[in-house]
Formats: sequence, C-alpha cells, structure tokens
Amino acid sequence: MDINRKVLVVDGDPRSRELKVQLLANAGLRLTAVETGREALKCLAAEIFDLVVANDEAADGDEVAFYQNVKEKSPSTAVLRMAHATTVKTSAAIDAEIDGFLLDPFEPSELITLVRSLLRLNRARLALRDAEARLQLVQDTGGLAILDCDLVTRRALWSEKFAQIFSLPPDTSAKRLRFGMILNFVHPDDRVALTKEYRRLIREGGQFEREFRVTRAEDGATRWISARGSFFRGDGQIQRILCLCSDITGRKRSELRNAQLAAIVASSIDAIVSMDFDDVIRTWNYGAEQLFGYPARDVIGKSGMFTVPPELTDERRGMMERLMNGEAVEYQTRRLDRQGNSVDVWIRGAPVRSVEGNLFGASLIIRDITAQKRREEHVRFLMRELTHRSKNLLAVIQAMARQSLSLQTDPKDFVGRFSERLSSLAGSHDLLSNDDWAGASLTQLIRSQLQHFGDLMDSRILIKGDDVILKPEAAQNIGIALHELSTNAAKFGALSGETGTVTVSWSIDGIDGASRVHLTWREKDGPRVEAPEHRGFGRTVMERVAGQALGGQSKATFAPSGVIWELDVPATSVVREKTPEPATG
Repeated sequence: MDINRKVLVVDGDPRSRELKVQLLANAGLRLTAVETGREALKCLAAEIFDLVVANDEAADGDEVAFYQNVKEKSPSTAVLRMAHATTVKTSAAIDAEIDGFLLDPFEPSELITLVRSLLRLNRARLALRDAEARLQLVQDTGGLAILDCDLVTRRALWSEKFAQIFSLPPDTSAKRLRFGMILNFVHPDDRVALTKEYRRLIREGGQFEREFRVTRAEDGATRWISARGSFFRGDGQIQRILCLCSDITGRKRSELRNAQLAAIVASSIDAIVSMDFDDVIRTWNYGAEQLFGYPARDVIGKSGMFTVPPELTDERRGMMERLMNGEAVEYQTRRLDRQGNSVDVWIRGAPVRSVEGNLFGASLIIRDITAQKRREEHVRFLMRELTHRSKNLLAVIQAMARQSLSLQTDPKDFVGRFSERLSSLAGSHDLLSNDDWAGASLTQLIRSQLQHFGDLMDSRILIKGDDVILKPEAAQNIGIALHELSTNAAKFGALSGETGTVTVSWSIDGIDGASRVHLTWREKDGPRVEAPEHRGFGRTVMERVAGQALGGQSKATFAPSGVIWELDVPATSVVREKTPEPATG
C-alpha cells in the first residue's frame, strides 16, 4: 500500500497543481504543493519526500540543474517529470536525473498508476540498497568473501573481498568463472584434496566446509582461507553454488603460537602457573606438579595460597597486588610442597592482558633454587675455610722461614733447604686437595714424603699400620716432620748407605674418647749416629713443633744404631676416619 507516502507537487499553474493534488490525495497520498522549483528545494531541505512530481515549467528555466539539486538534497526521492506535449524537450541529461515521465494532458488513472509504480519501484530500490549496505557491513565486519555461481547460465557474482583473495577482476561481468581460475591460486599441497572435494560436491551436492591455503599473485604470500557453503541441486543436477570465504591467516598464526607456547609450558621443568583476579589457579603445568607434588586436577580452581608458609602470606599478598596493578615482579622466597617441606624458590610474575590491553590475571614462573642455595652456602663455607687455611699456611711458612734463616748462615743452603720444605708442604696439600680438604691418608702421606726413595719401598723402607685418615692440620705437621726425617736419613742416616732400613709404624691405643695415636720412625743398620751439636729447624720440628701443634708430644732419639722419632698425640686431634684396609710394607 502507498497510503501516507509523501509526495511533493511542483507546478506553476494553479489549476493544474490543484488537479494533481486532488487526484493524488484521493489515492491516499500525503501531498505538499509549491509553485516554483526554488520553493521545492526549500521543502526538500526541511523534510524527506518519497516522490517529486514536477512540471517542466516550474524548473526555473534549467531542468537539468533543478533535477540534480533534487537528487543532491534527497537521494532517496524519486522524480516524475511532467511536460506539455506541445512544449516538451528531450534531453539525455534530463533522462539521467529522473525516474519517470508523463505528458500533459493525461488521464487521471494514468497519473495515479504511474505515481504508484514509481513509489513501489523506489521503495524496492531503497530496500535493495539497504540490503546491500547491510550485506557489505557484514562482509566488512566478518571479513567475508562471497561467491554466488549459477552453473546453468555459468554466470557468477562475487564480492570485492572474494576478488582480492583469488586475484579475480572486481567486475563480475568481465568473464565467466571456472573452477580452474580459483585452483590456480590454491597452494600446491592443497590442490589435490580441494579438487577431490569439488568433484564430489558436483556429483552429490550438499554443504561443505574446508580450510586451505592460497598464494597471492601480487606478492607470493601464503594466506589461510576458510570456505563454507552449499551446492544446490535442481532438476537432477547441481545448479547453483553459494560460498562464503574468510581469511583466517591471523587465526592460524595465533593457533601456531599458542601451540608452541603450550608445548613450551607443558615441557618446562619450571613450574608455570596462571591466576585470575581472584587469585584462583587457572593453569598448572607438569613442572608445577613435579615441584609441589599436586596434580593439576587437585589445584585448578583453588586459591594459590595453599603453598605459602603462614609467615609469608603478607609478602605474597603484596606481590599479587603489584601484579594485578600491572607491575611485573621478581623475588626469592619459600614455598611448601605436598609433604610440607620448605622449598627455596625464585618467582617471576607478569600481568596478563587481553588483546584490548585489559588486565585479567597473572602468569607465574616458579623455579626450585634449593640446590642453588646449597651451592651458594657451600661456596661461602669454602671461602671461609680457604681464608682460615690460608692464614694457617702462611703462619707455617713464616715459622719455617724464620727458623731456617735464624739457623742457616749460608744463603744458598737456606734457599735449598727452604725450597725443599715448601715442596714437602705442597705435597701434603696435594693429598688434602684431592679429597676436598676433608683429610689425607696417612699411608699416602708417608709415601708422598718418601717418593724420591721409590725403589726402596717395601725393601728398605717399611710401612706398618692400619691406614687412617688424618685431619688437614695433622697432615701438614706430620708431613713436615717426615720430610725432615727423610732428608736427615738420606744425608746422614740409614738411607745414606747401602744396608740401612727405615720402618714407619703406628697404632691407636685406648678406648674411644681417650685413645691416642703412637707413630714411630725407626732407622737401623745405617752409619753410627752421633747426636748433632746444634739445634736446627728439622730437630725443632721433630722434638717440639709436631707434637705441640697436635696437642701431644714428640721426641727424637739419636741412638748409635739409628735415629728414632716418636709422636704421641690424642686420636681426636689427628684421626678423622678409620679405614678397614690395612697398609703394610
């Protein structure tokens, strides 16, 4: 129905204008009548009309300009031109601006019929324009590319987006569409499967949905396309194809990145946990299960506070507040595992934002640093121990230098003896360092100090006693004493000849807590021994330094048959650990 449609009548002749108004009003239309084209344009500026019925004489002399102004002011308004048969002028420019034409005089029914036809035509045209605008909006919003192909006439209509994807001309009337034109731009790895699917649909019809890749003609870039639609059957054959395509390259890349990220999270040895704004756990990877002992199904949906020691709850709340305010955090703290054991951890937290940049949670990387903490503590311990031992070593060297310098007047002799004593001390340190300064084997210490008599071992040099592990300080002092004894034996004692022997023996006597170590160096069958007239560094070490340094006593006896040196000290100051293996010469 055309009732209430608004029509503007423009006619300079009062009688003609009144006749038109009466006829159209009786047809149920809403009328406005003006005399000149200038008045008509003012009305069009004030309100919208569905139709303008204009007499050629009302156009103020320039019909083309008048009709153009009408369309500019109201593009949705149809125009009916009327002219007297005796004065009518024809013009292509005028025809391009109007929607209908009627000669005057006319039959009343003729005018009413034409006006109704133009109103219906204009209404259909506006509806089509609105539908096209909505369709374009949907296409633009959803990134859709549309194809409508009539297989009977081989005519096809496609959208601009579809033309861009498959490098088709935007003008759909330029050429008919063939499947090969699309297939040319499909990625080679997807062509076989897509062709097989197309042939099946041509035979059977039905709906389809497929993802495939295309290669753009302009730059050779590969894009992912999602296609869905239907093959419509009629009269026993497929007559029509409707297809919607969309570029899903961004989605595919996101899926790939998400898959890569998920693989990293799943395989990480670190605990990776995500929380929402309510401090509720949303994800819990395998690393978290290993660190805390809780499977994901037991913790997802729960508060993250259950691993926090009571005394650290305030610390964690503060860190979570910083995260939820958009600040990244990094700190070292402690957490509790399922057995209640305290675990040293390093935590790195970062706020998580949506695509729009809105905060909606946080992601935490939690690393077990218990072993690292132990290593750091061990390094600190070693540094303290190194400082302590270095001071002790420097004190020993200082004493050796002072004694050697005070008792040796010849500089060359001093340098030689002092160098030998340093080498002896270095040998003891080598044994200690091999066992991380935990101690040294007494048997190995003796062999080390007598290594330059290696060919005499087990023949003229005998070692007797169950091996024991000496404490570091004991190894240093006994090592220095053994060096002095072996040097003296080589120069003046049992090892200076061809028949003398040296026996080094030891035993541990008494009960635990009060046991003592007795160590003896005994020389036999060497040159006759005479007690030295002066007290040098070696004799000082043998008779006083070694015993006193270990909380006991030491004594050197210069018997005519051979030197005897004895050490008697508490086992607690010497022995660190016994070993069950005997070491006898």
